[in-house]
Amino acid sequence: MKKPIKADIRILLCRISSIYITTLILFLSCNGPKKTLDKNVEGTHLKEELTLLLHDDYSGLSTEETLVISTAKELHQFFLKVNRIRKPGLPIPIIDFSKETVLIYCAGEKGQQILPKLSITDITEEEIVITSYLEEKPKKTVSDAIISPFSIYKIPFTQKKIIFQKNR
Repeated sequence: MKKPIKADIRILLCRISSIYITTLILFLSCNGPKKTLDKNVEGTHLKEELTLLLHDDYSGLSTEETLVISTAKELHQFFLKVNRIRKPGLPIPIIDFSKETVLIYCAGEKGQQILPKLSITDITEEEIVITSYLEEKPKKTVSDAIISPFSIYKIPFTQKKIIFQKNR
């Protein structure tokens, strides 16, 4: 004797609904810890917002300088100095200054292969503290050339005061 078809359909629907409910519970439970983790590390994501745009060995500046660029005209003026002896010159990065600010760290004239770097070390309600330091590059060739390396970074636009400190 055969079972009625209605009983088979009920069993099938019961299994499908239990699979659906189990999948839904797993999906919701997997997203829960991520949300609480984001709340716990609220300030740490700001350190990752300092983005390196460009670095090169010749800035055209002989002294160590750190610049905060907030307009396209200021950025263009800096690239006029950098591209003075280059043919073709380095391209000027396209920046939306209503959303971002550019930070430039020029290390001055150096006799070694280094990379000038910036990192955010502290963020308060009034200010952002950025540390500048020099990182040695692996030496590919021996050279006595004098270089003036620079790095260009961007950060999201902020009304906070940007303070630079040196890490030697």
